[in-house]
Amino acid sequence: ESMDVEISEIKKENERLRALLGMKEMLRYNSVTATIISKDPDNWFRTLIINRGENDGIKLNMPVMAYQVVQNGNVKELVKGVVGKIVEVRGSIARIQPLISPDIKIGVKIGDSRFPGLLSGYTYNSNLCAVNYITRAAPIKFGDIVLTSGEAGVFPPGLIIGTVVKTDVPETNPYQRAIVKPSMDYNLLDEVFIIKKAPEKDLFELFEETK
Repeated sequence: ESMDVEISEIKKENERLRALLGMKEMLRYNSVTATIISKDPDNWFRTLIINRGENDGIKLNMPVMAYQVVQNGNVKELVKGVVGKIVEVRGSIARIQPLISPDIKIGVKIGDSRFPGLLSGYTYNSNLCAVNYITRAAPIKFGDIVLTSGEAGVFPPGLIIGTVVKTDVPETNPYQRAIVKPSMDYNLLDEVFIIKKAPEKDLFELFEETK
């Protein structure tokens, strides 16, 4: 029994350390935390409204991230992942376009070999994403990690998007496609943080330094 107590203490300690790391990271990114005040599950989370806006320095296209505790077997892990980006800003509220929206376009890299592709929401009624334009030669497999590539400028490179759950090589298409499950569970999402982006150059320098 003392062994169990010890293990649960270690877990608690880990969670405490992760929470501290999380706080440090927020400071490092120059970010603002926000609470989701409206999400519409019937609309498949196409609308996420937060309680921060122009008055808080929120601007269009700022990246939105979150921390979530994920149960991995019997271990709880704190995962940091991409939620989406800001697409509408008013005085005290803003709207997030989530990763699972088919209208979003994010440059990503997949797996250990970092094959490039373009991610968007899979369909209008799913909580998955699809990565298109992956070379057919890429050995993409189930469980491969998908990260932002930093291309197209909205998201800094190296942020976690999710994992590959399926690949699809259409006969007539010169590319293959990967179906991706986001690391964020939109059902459980209540707090997010918005990275206040400096001009591109500063942002990329910042991320290079902290890798």
